[in-house]
Amino acid sequence: MDFLIGGVAAMCAGVFSNPFDVIKTRQQLQGELQQKVGDGTTRLAYRNIFHSVKNIIKAEGLTGLQKGLVPALSFQFVMNSTRLGIYQTVDSMYLTSFNRDVENRSGILCIFWGGVAGVVGAYLGCPFYLIKTQIQAQSQASGRYAVGYQHHHRNTIDGLKNIFKQHGIRGLWRGYSGLVPRTAVASSVQLSTFSTCKEFLNKYEVFSNSVFLNACASSMVSGFFTVIFMTPFDVVATRLFNQGVDKNGRGLLYKNLFDCFWKTFQYEGVKGLYKGLIPNYWRTAPHTILNLTFWEQFKKWKDVYLSDESKIYFE
Repeated sequence: MDFLIGGVAAMCAGVFSNPFDVIKTRQQLQGELQQKVGDGTTRLAYRNIFHSVKNIIKAEGLTGLQKGLVPALSFQFVMNSTRLGIYQTVDSMYLTSFNRDVENRSGILCIFWGGVAGVVGAYLGCPFYLIKTQIQAQSQASGRYAVGYQHHHRNTIDGLKNIFKQHGIRGLWRGYSGLVPRTAVASSVQLSTFSTCKEFLNKYEVFSNSVFLNACASSMVSGFFTVIFMTPFDVVATRLFNQGVDKNGRGLLYKNLFDCFWKTFQYEGVKGLYKGLIPNYWRTAPHTILNLTFWEQFKKWKDVYLSDESKIYFE
């Protein structure tokens, strides 16, 4: 039940956060491995959130803001049902505390189990993240609106089928070397800061009568720290997944995770590793708020339901 609750909560949040994910992806691929972009001679298609929304709607209509929604929700369900399910399970077993006291969780253990849960979830959901990234990068308009490599998938099934046909099962997991550390860092920071903040608010009874406000406040803090630590890994993951490949399945731009980090830094500097930071925050923070808030609320409803079932059984 904990696994199902985690997946459904993430899907509910994903519907609202996907437009920012599209913008983030376009900004991260914009000016890829170019030393000077937007210097007056090149007009950026995605300067900021509002400019990006305007140009996406102009070129592709309102539906352009929800590109890749199906694989995005599929990834959210697979990844978060695993991630949140594993974390809730180990937390219920008191493995996030050295003295087996749920009220005194260890920050180190929270980070460790959050990372483990994130790695497992990311690996299982990798094919959906691959298709999500490639579809979100696609633009119906040519020229400056089309950033990064254009894969031209018709839909999720078409993309999965074509990749499998050309490169086999290994092709569906291409780029996982970038996704796993990205998700491990994000999951470790997100779940550990969320649990710590929620514990602090409960201890001082800041929102003693509201599960929603407690989870919402904890998620806001968690989202801020998550995006700061995650964004460089997120940029690299996006570029690894979206790059074109040769007939042998080798990347045309990057050999591996470290090569992508180095080339991005070499050509674009630190700013290149933090491309899409603002839309990433507007994607991550609301998604974190909605995801973990839905998660907390669903768990409360589950506990109430099971409590009622127990009463009926024993009566």
